[in-house]
Amino acid sequence: MIAHTTPPSSKWLKPYRITITNREVPKVVVGCNDHEAEVIHPGESVSWNFRMDFFRANKYNCRFYWFEGNNNVTPHEETTFPVFDDEIIKLYGNSLFSMNRCYRSITGIGFYFFKIDVGWPNYAWRIMHTWRFGG
Repeated sequence: MIAHTTPPSSKWLKPYRITITNREVPKVVVGCNDHEAEVIHPGESVSWNFRMDFFRANKYNCRFYWFEGNNNVTPHEETTFPVFDDEIIKLYGNSLFSMNRCYRSITGIGFYFFKIDVGWPNYAWRIMHTWRFGG
């Protein structure tokens, strides 16, 4: 299966790109704000491009559901967090002259992040969010 992608965008109009890669969870369903839910299998990614509004008030929340096996009704685990907001801009930069990139990796423990895609696994990745075990 081919990973989900979005076309490149102008860094002046949308200078932030968030890429989330499923590293090991059997099936993750991602539901965000006004976008249709997407399924990410191990090795697949989703990406979004953003721009901060004038008042720096953007907040793009996503809910992540971890499904095991053929169970498509009750998630094994879930969690919700913003994938883009003012705090994320502080972590990943605010360059007006180049694309600010943010990489997240999904594992059985949670969601790791880094500013550059340095390969997985790598000591540079830090845990940012965990699954809410026990639902």
